[in-house]
Amino acid sequence: MSVAVSINDETNTSFNFDRLTFIKVALDLKYVSEGSIDFTFVDDDYMISLHKTYLNDATQTDIITFNLESSIKPLGDIYICVDEVKRNADHLKTSFENEIKHLILHGILHLIGYTDYNPFEKTYMIDEQTRLITLIQQSEVQ
Repeated sequence: MSVAVSINDETNTSFNFDRLTFIKVALDLKYVSEGSIDFTFVDDDYMISLHKTYLNDATQTDIITFNLESSIKPLGDIYICVDEVKRNADHLKTSFENEIKHLILHGILHLIGYTDYNPFEKTYMIDEQTRLITLIQQSEVQ
């Protein structure tokens, strides 16, 4: 079995790392061996429209994860707003690549059951994202 991963880019953003390899290594580290995940990288307008349509919220957000409940785990769509990632990276004084890697992992964690409804869960997810990034960097997959 394997995880089907697709990457759709609705922006003209260049990335300094291989997103597919990064995603596959992260899934391996979480022992995910089957499922289907679609990643779509979008701009502000696309994300605001998506946020309003599906979550009845017309504000900006950096990521939306749709967990398509199924016997296939994980199964879902992850939308990441590249414009918001750039703003977040500037605000957090980190690189665009680091911030987008955190969001890719954030989406994956949501699809495999992690939640961030309270401060404890948020901290746990951020710690897990950081742990995974460290492991991936140690494996020299960029």
